[in-house]
Amino acid sequence: MKSCQIFIFTDLDGSLLNHNNFEFKEIKDFILDCIKNGIKIIPNTSKTNSEIQVFLDQLGQNLPFIVENGAAIHNLDLVHPKIKFKNNSIIFSRSLSEIFEQFKKNIPIDFQKRCFFLKDMSFIEQMKILGLNKKNLPFALNRYYSMPLVFEGSKEIINEFTSLLKTIGMKLHEGGRVYNISDDCSKGKAMKTLIEILENDLDYKTHTIVIGDSPNDISMLKVCDQPCVIPLPNKNNLCHLKDHKIIRATQSAPMGWEEVVRASLKKINFELEGY
Repeated sequence: MKSCQIFIFTDLDGSLLNHNNFEFKEIKDFILDCIKNGIKIIPNTSKTNSEIQVFLDQLGQNLPFIVENGAAIHNLDLVHPKIKFKNNSIIFSRSLSEIFEQFKKNIPIDFQKRCFFLKDMSFIEQMKILGLNKKNLPFALNRYYSMPLVFEGSKEIINEFTSLLKTIGMKLHEGGRVYNISDDCSKGKAMKTLIEILENDLDYKTHTIVIGDSPNDISMLKVCDQPCVIPLPNKNNLCHLKDHKIIRATQSAPMGWEEVVRASLKKINFELEGY
């Protein structure tokens, strides 16, 4: 296994970060030890570029990362120095203005009325829905590729809305707190593209571990070597996923993240030096 590069593609909120207060200090040293042992950790999240920069500053590391549900991959040189793209990034999405224009033009008004976009809400409502304080809220709203919203409707109506979006090349992502409308991107597509570049273009052998907690993580959980699910507080999330390979944490984030990483590394007989 030493000759194979281990990648951990991880969701952040509710998977690595505590669902309620977004803290991860209990496992910071463990994350740093993983990095010191040569494991590549790539946040793959619905978060914005600005939010991930806050996380990286707290971690004290610069990492490659995937933003806004697979809309873009940044810091590609930190994945492998031979990966060369303009601005060190791969962009999979149209701009936010183009996406919103298509939405307003093509989605029936009855469905538009069910969409309550965070950008149109009051400051207090935004903080309450996202669970963020006044300092961090602007980072979450600084979006380039996706529109967070609250959608009112039954499961059947949500499914119909999802189908309508698909006809115009757009997608509805269900996260831990809100929905997001974006281009036809996903965490799984972005991750798969990156792995294919490494394996096909650079003849690189990889072992991928994916850690998630919400429906918008399913696309990447399905295309990895080792899927891991973190439980949300008081919620039996992603219980419908029946893949026998899945490692399910017994603890919520952040300790559940360390639990599944240790279990995943143990399965491939990879020992962290220093532990």
